Amino acid sequence: MSFDHAHEAFIRHHMSRRTGERKGRLERGHREAEKLFCENVWRPVFGHFDALHPEFEVLDWRGHSYFCDFAWLTPSVKLVIEIKGFVPHVKDMDRPKYCIELNRETFLTAMGFQVVSFAYDDVAQRPELCVNLLRMVISRFHSQASPVDTVTLL
Repeated sequence: MSFDHAHEAFIRHHMSRRTGERKGRLERGHREAEKLFCENVWRPVFGHFDALHPEFEVLDWRGHSYFCDFAWLTPSVKLVIEIKGFVPHVKDMDRPKYCIELNRETFLTAMGFQVVSFAYDDVAQRPELCVNLLRMVISRFHSQASPVDTVTLL
């Protein structure tokens, strides 16, 4: 299946399961950067979108909704993935927004999520770097292969 068809089915699946602001956020929030991440980074690593949740809602320490770009949720993994563009996450950020951003990441960590961030420029221009970094992160969650015994070798 082509990426466009797979991605469309992925978004349609999540849209069908949401209502209200959760649905609206997916409609408004999943844009070019997130789609590019799916195409250039996620799909080359996994080949599918199973257990990946776009615009994943978490209530923060203030009781306000915070939408993560993605959450990869499995029985043993809670991984939040953020795609950060330079302008909204650095250039246009003031001190209070900077503090909130750091507090959100710390809060997510306290809630059991591992948070990883990718620069939009890397996702768009150096996706192989992002693929390698994502593989390194997820390798921590896969159990090590059992040692090879003599029966297997024979």
